[in-house]
Amino acid sequence: MILFLLLGVLLVGVLWMFYYKWQWDKEIVVKLWFASAYVYAGQETKFYEVIENRKAVPLPVMEVRFRTKRELDFSNTYNTVVSDHIYKRDIFAILGRQKITREIPVKCTKRGRYMISDAEISTHTLLYEMRYSKGIETDAEIYVYPKMTDVSEVAMVCEQLLGTLQCAKRLYEDPFAFRTIRSYTTDDPMKSINWKASAKTGSLMVNTYDSVQSQKAMIFLDVEDAGIIKREELLEESIAMAASLVRKLLRQNIEVGFAYNGDGQIMMPTNRKSELTGLERMLAEYDPEKGNQDFGQMVRELFSGLFSKNPLAQDTLLIFIAKNLNQQLMDCISDCAGAYQTLVVVPVYRSERTAQEERIDAIKRKNNVQLLIKEVARG
Repeated sequence: MILFLLLGVLLVGVLWMFYYKWQWDKEIVVKLWFASAYVYAGQETKFYEVIENRKAVPLPVMEVRFRTKRELDFSNTYNTVVSDHIYKRDIFAILGRQKITREIPVKCTKRGRYMISDAEISTHTLLYEMRYSKGIETDAEIYVYPKMTDVSEVAMVCEQLLGTLQCAKRLYEDPFAFRTIRSYTTDDPMKSINWKASAKTGSLMVNTYDSVQSQKAMIFLDVEDAGIIKREELLEESIAMAASLVRKLLRQNIEVGFAYNGDGQIMMPTNRKSELTGLERMLAEYDPEKGNQDFGQMVRELFSGLFSKNPLAQDTLLIFIAKNLNQQLMDCISDCAGAYQTLVVVPVYRSERTAQEERIDAIKRKNNVQLLIKEVARG
C-alpha cells in the first residue's frame, strides 16, 4: 500500500512538472516602461515593472531580468549588478489572477539614449528542481538630454555683443507692426501709400510701421577629444553649455543656429522652439566613440560651402565653444568669421585655469573676436 502511495505521489509530481512547464508562461503579461520620455542629466525618474498573471495557476517564484547602460543608476535597489552594464533582477511571488506593479527610482547620471535590452522572465518549480525562462519584448527607452548648466556668464557677454550689433545696424520696419497714417513726403516709397485713406482726405497718405531689430546667433561646438588622455568632463560640459545656451537664447526670442563636428547635422538660425527637441535628442545620442570631424575643417567647409550659398545675416553673433583652442584654430575662426562679432568660449579644468590662461592669452586674434574662459570641475 505504501509503495502504491509513493508511486502515486511520484506520478502526481511528474505530471505537475510537465503541466507547469507547459503552463507557466501562459497568460503572463509583463510591461516595462519609464515614467518620462526624457529627462535632463542629473535628474531622477521612475521605472515601472508590471507583472500580471491572468490564469489561475500561481507562480511561487518569478524573476524579471534585463540590462541597460550603467549610467542609469539603479544602485539603491536590491538585486542589481553593475559592471560594463547594469544587470537588474527582480523577484516576485505572484498568485493566480494577480497583478503586481513595482516602482523603481532611477537617477540619470549622464546624457544618452537608454533602452532596456535582453529582458526575460524565468521561474522555478515549487522545489526548485527545474528552471524555465523566456525572452520578452519591450520598447522601454528614455532620452537623457545634456544637463542644464549655468551659462549666465556666457549669456551676459552674448547680450553685450548683441547689444553692440543692435546699435551698429540700421532699423528695419516690420510690415506687420502697423503704427499710424501720415502725410506723404517725397522720401516715401510709392508702395507705402494708403490709397483708401488718400481718397478720403484728398491728399496722399502713407502707412507707417514700428521698427524691429532682429537678433541672431550661430553656435559652433567642438566635441573632438582625440588626445591620449580623455577629457570627458570638458567634453560633457561643452555639450551641456551649448544646449543650455540654445535654450536660454530661444527663450529670449533670439534666432539660434547650431553646428557641431559630431555627425554633420546643421541647424540654421531659427526662433522655432520646436527645433530645440530635435537638437537635444541629437546631442543625447551623440557617441564620442564613433569619431568626429576636425573642428577647424568643419568650420571652413561651412563658410566656404553652406554659408556662401545661404549667408548668415550680418547681425549674427558667432559663438564658438572649443576646448581645443590653439593658434591654428583661432586663425581659422578669425578668417571665417571675418567682420562678424565673435565669441570664443574655452572650457578648462578649474585646477588648470592659470596655466591655460597664460597659453590662451598668447593666442593672437582679431579685435572683433572675444575670448571667455569657462571653469569646469573635475568629476
